Amino acid sequence: MKTLTLITVFALGCCPVAHADETLPGKFVAEKSAPATQSTKPKRWLLLCCGLPDDDGQRERLTAACTKIIASAEPTLSVSSEHLQVLAGDEEMQEALSKSTSTVGVCTKKTVRASLAQLCEQVPADGACWIVILGHAHLYGTKSQFNVLDTDFDQKEFGEWLKPLACAEQVVIMTTPISGFWIKPLRTTSRVVVTATEADLEYTGTEMPYALADVLAGEGEHAKLQDIDQDGSVSLLDLYLAANLEIHGRFMALDRLQTEHALLDDNGDGRGSELQFPYLPVDEEESSEEDAKDDTENSEAVEKPAVELLKSIS
Repeated sequence: MKTLTLITVFALGCCPVAHADETLPGKFVAEKSAPATQSTKPKRWLLLCCGLPDDDGQRERLTAACTKIIASAEPTLSVSSEHLQVLAGDEEMQEALSKSTSTVGVCTKKTVRASLAQLCEQVPADGACWIVILGHAHLYGTKSQFNVLDTDFDQKEFGEWLKPLACAEQVVIMTTPISGFWIKPLRTTSRVVVTATEADLEYTGTEMPYALADVLAGEGEHAKLQDIDQDGSVSLLDLYLAANLEIHGRFMALDRLQTEHALLDDNGDGRGSELQFPYLPVDEEESSEEDAKDDTENSEAVEKPAVELLKSIS
């Protein structure tokens, strides 16, 4: 994976300026030191899709997450209300979310496809389009099918619907289980794809929808949206890292083995990477155990040949 092309999502007034190095596609590149002015800000659209909840408990959690993302759209992501569209998991969720925004429909295969077609027409070449997907998915062969109210759809169908999207800034954040399957069908050099999990290894419900919503709303218990990579700006990478630090902290607080490992692809090669790994806190106890294990193995590696030599002499 090449050096990242990252989109600034929040910097003293929500300045959405991209930055990158010379190895990356020109459409994303902007000088990191250039001041962000009103004229340089791309118009940003956001489509928030929430799939069918499993039960009342999940409906409540997903509704709360969607409410936070809606509230964060303008102050954090610079998405104006007229450029925000929300598709709720069912009619009950639709009614609840209508208190936060007037542009709420129900998430079905038909409405998702129609919404994407509308975005492909509306978002200009110099504009920006973000798509955030919450909910659940199931594996059917090699298809990761997103669960919606009517007919489920998979990663290949979604990728086909997105092909006409031609704007310079494209971000898809897939927070569902087995979402790693979505990276290859969505790959393009002008798009950043984030998934909550690896492709075929992580099937259980994910914490990412709720961690992402809390980080965007400034309510994370274990991480805040800030300049985590210390590059002088708050970018999509920082959002990705903050969400993953929040997820890691939640699993650690419950003393549970982490069952989701997010991936990010930003150069269109269809290979996601766990960029969060170097930023995760070191578990001192685990580190001590590993050091002790390494010392034992090194000791055995030195002693074993000597033992074999003694046996041969006797």
